[in-house]
Amino acid sequence: MEAGKTFLEMTRDRWSVRKFKQEQISEEHMARILEAGRNAPSACNYQPQRVLVLQSDEAIAQVRSVTHWAFNAPTVLLVCANLTESWKNVDGCDSADVDAAIALDHMMMEAWECGVGSTWVRGFDERVMRQAFNLPPTWKVVAMMPMGYPAETAHPSTWHFARKSNEELYRFV
Repeated sequence: MEAGKTFLEMTRDRWSVRKFKQEQISEEHMARILEAGRNAPSACNYQPQRVLVLQSDEAIAQVRSVTHWAFNAPTVLLVCANLTESWKNVDGCDSADVDAAIALDHMMMEAWECGVGSTWVRGFDERVMRQAFNLPPTWKVVAMMPMGYPAETAHPSTWHFARKSNEELYRFV
């Protein structure tokens, strides 16, 4: 999280934070993080992502009652996609999940630049999460992002920096 890093360097250095200080994220940092999600590309620029910013004691207690993967974070973003506002391809493919995931990734990288750690979580029952936060039936829960300033004892997992080779991942045709 050093100033002046390139995006590629940030993608290499960023790791999933699972231990947080209980200090709330500053308004400036939160505004930057949310703006990064708003600026994210989406199919036909339909912007179907909908994000619940869970910060109140009640909301955090509620999310912790749904999943133990909130990691005691002071803020959790619940990233959803409005299925009535997403682009649909002629083959039936709906861009909703991808569009919301791109927004989440943009917010995650901006958070890292701000010194805010986070992790991507899908370890919950969508039906229970939907009921807990009274989500509209047209919203699909894509993922959640526990986030906050990393605790002094936070460190990357041992498997984080393992990467498959380019030959395994890419095929030039």
